[in-house]
Amino acid sequence: MDLLLDPYQSEFMRNAAMASLLVGVLAPVVGVWIVLRRLSYLGDAMSHGTLAGVAAAFILGVSVTLGALVAGLIMGALIAVLGTRRRLGEDSVIGVVETILFAVGVILISRNDRKGVELGHYLFGQLTTVNRNDLLLNGFLALVAVAIIVLNFRDLLASTFDPIHARQVGVRVDLQRYVLMVLVSITVVVSLQTVGLLMSVAMLVTPASTARLVTNRVSSMTLVAVGVGVFSSLGGLTLSYHLRSAPGATIALTSAACLLVAFAATAPSRRHVHHHGADNTTDPEAVSVAS
Repeated sequence: MDLLLDPYQSEFMRNAAMASLLVGVLAPVVGVWIVLRRLSYLGDAMSHGTLAGVAAAFILGVSVTLGALVAGLIMGALIAVLGTRRRLGEDSVIGVVETILFAVGVILISRNDRKGVELGHYLFGQLTTVNRNDLLLNGFLALVAVAIIVLNFRDLLASTFDPIHARQVGVRVDLQRYVLMVLVSITVVVSLQTVGLLMSVAMLVTPASTARLVTNRVSSMTLVAVGVGVFSSLGGLTLSYHLRSAPGATIALTSAACLLVAFAATAPSRRHVHHHGADNTTDPEAVSVAS
């Protein structure tokens, strides 16, 4: 028990735990939709593209969180606009926009070596520097993201599993794609000080992927993903304290370990499904009932 409680005797570790908890809940909730839509690449692209906003804000001396959020929204808008050209595949559009913004970020960083070193904290996380103001801002952003999901749940559900029918009944499918990009952007921003930009995709995708191995229903998948996210965040933070390792990287590896355990545990059932030729995709009817 002492191994679990000793790290949190100091205030900065308690703040770090709260910040980790926020990411452990928010990232998997958003990540479920990323995994179901097979847009895991979007999370990785958003984490790289946001670097431009972080660098610009840091150089101008304004809020890095605001800069990252603006960059994420700009990236989402560019993807949405370019994605209307049917000749361009969505993965191609995401790759091009990511490259542009990431290149801008690298150029801004290269203009000042000292700022480049300090910006490294945002690439890999600076969890132990989180203060009360950071927690309040991240908590507000997390609440906004969760509220967006709750208010758009049925439209997200319909556009994810049957976009053609969703359009026929009046769901604005393209708008839901942009909503998802906004959610990913917010998640990356909230992850800035915990796992950092480069590892935020780990918390977006890995807990949701773990949950996808054990359940086919959106409701239960979300609960399992959040459970894995919370365990990975707090467990990884505690491990990093005892191992004297980087908190963000340790949290990401803890999440990956959960995925490997789930993969091994569900191997027999997957072999059974494969042997009988059953489909392991998420069933929209089951999802609707669970919702």
